[in-house]
Amino acid sequence: MTESFYFEADQSKIIFPSDNNNIVQKNMGKRKVAILGFGGTIAMVPDSSGILKPAKSVEEIIAIVPSLKEMADVSFQELERRDSTNINPSHWTKLALKISEIQNTVDAIIVTHGTDTMAYTAGGVALALGRTLKIPVAFTGSQLPLIAYGTDARFNLENSMKTVLQACDSGIAEVMIVFSDCALRGCRAIKTSEAKFPAFDSPAFPHLARIDAVGVHFIADALQASGETADEIKPHFQRGILAIDLVPGLEPGILLEVLQSGKCQGLLLKSLGAGNVPSEEEYSLLPVIREAVSILKIPVLISTKFVGGQTHMDMYEPGKLALEAGAIPTGDMTDVMAQVKFMWALAQGNRSPDDLRRVINTDIIGEITA
Repeated sequence: MTESFYFEADQSKIIFPSDNNNIVQKNMGKRKVAILGFGGTIAMVPDSSGILKPAKSVEEIIAIVPSLKEMADVSFQELERRDSTNINPSHWTKLALKISEIQNTVDAIIVTHGTDTMAYTAGGVALALGRTLKIPVAFTGSQLPLIAYGTDARFNLENSMKTVLQACDSGIAEVMIVFSDCALRGCRAIKTSEAKFPAFDSPAFPHLARIDAVGVHFIADALQASGETADEIKPHFQRGILAIDLVPGLEPGILLEVLQSGKCQGLLLKSLGAGNVPSEEEYSLLPVIREAVSILKIPVLISTKFVGGQTHMDMYEPGKLALEAGAIPTGDMTDVMAQVKFMWALAQGNRSPDDLRRVINTDIIGEITA
């Protein structure tokens, strides 16, 4: 007698009677993965005029990728429906608190987020959670909407799921950015392209994992889950931080006016080199640094704009003079992470130059080479 069969739509496969037990058991034993929607291109659809706007719900969009539910026991929750340009530190706090709240109920978390500020949010969340994080968290997004032809959204979502599942098996608890064929440490990543599908890199730190046809391959330095309690979360960030790219001809008087307004709580100078700042004649910023640090009690940090670079402020005279004026170098942190950590460190009460210098140059979650 010929064996009968039927087609199961959601699995897209032929099921024979001998598989009946597998059908009943198909949702048992899977990892629980929460997908948190935070807006971005990946969750956008075009309106009647062709302008991309947030979709009605993340679940509506993610449902286009049924393979996610085949790989894990997936739940969805929409937290924000925003273009990432409009994400600010209060959203980092909101997301960190949500992750801390649910991390004991799921095995892993995927956050869908816009690419423009993803590195800022990933870095902020990583610092806020610190080593209290018990599970892997993967940020992902896309260069094209999920419904577009040739989109990278589906690929990135599936790779994110594969990455967090492998991280679970390996006991890894990191905040990551998963994009294209690699996973990056969130607090080391920067966006490097507005159009290329491999849109992120971590130039000063190795890729956390390589994703290929064989699987997901983590490096030995990936952070393992620690036993610290979740009540140590520090999810707040100082407002009033001014970050300035140093360019030839920058008027020191403009910076002084802002500093003297009483609204600035910290100044980050993104240097022209390894920590150098203009130090001669009318464009010298040394008086600005001295007044900020010594008179106004406003801390000044100096980072490098170079991709993969780091501050060596004792190498050249302009950098050494800035150090002597009271500026604090940020080592090999990205300029993105230097700003995020500056805001975070001040919010934890590190106001004195010695305390701030110590915290900025202490490796907390892999963001800096100590």
